[in-house]
Amino acid sequence: MDEQLKKLIDEVCCHPDPSPERQKALNRLLLLVQKLPGIYQSAHQDYLGALNQTWEWVSRNICIFEARSLSVQNSLVIWINGYLKWRIKDLYTPDSQYPLSLDMPFRNDEGDEITLGDRLPTMSLDLLEIKIAQIQETERLRLGNRIRQYIEQDADGKLTASHPRKNPECHCQVLATRLLLQAPPHKIADIARELNISNQTLYSHWKSHCLPLLKEIGVNFGYNYE
Repeated sequence: MDEQLKKLIDEVCCHPDPSPERQKALNRLLLLVQKLPGIYQSAHQDYLGALNQTWEWVSRNICIFEARSLSVQNSLVIWINGYLKWRIKDLYTPDSQYPLSLDMPFRNDEGDEITLGDRLPTMSLDLLEIKIAQIQETERLRLGNRIRQYIEQDADGKLTASHPRKNPECHCQVLATRLLLQAPPHKIADIARELNISNQTLYSHWKSHCLPLLKEIGVNFGYNYE
């Protein structure tokens, strides 16, 4: 199974996106992946919607997937579930109405329940754009707080496990904390001196390992880098 998955992933990623060849390879991969045991399930009535959203995410991001110490199959299931579980969690979260829906009900000044779509003819474009921008900013902050919390806790140990071979204390969690979460961010030269590692080795590890890992974490939380 591992060889079959790896071959299909390589085939998807060797074709330009979009292209008919890539789509055909992607369809074959998704048919196989959807049958893998261990894909997270939920009794929520909108689970299938979250699952479809997950398959769309897999289609867009499969080429950044990396099998770690586990088998390709197990790593892939964990990677998929990491995103799917957050989409299911969003189903139970009151603020999961993003993006803005024209069918979202609210009460007008007279107390009558209407939808945003009902009000569009009388709502100025400027006001509508402001409301959309406010919701987008709220979502951006929510994602930022989730990612900050993930970095601080590193519950699955992904960040602390990634470090230069001879410098285990120079792992991605400490680098992300000091370079991204501190205000102002710490200087690479100061961190390198404290951890007794060369500036170049630290920077190379940050750029080649930590940033891709953080990007993968952000994508799992629903962050769009496009």
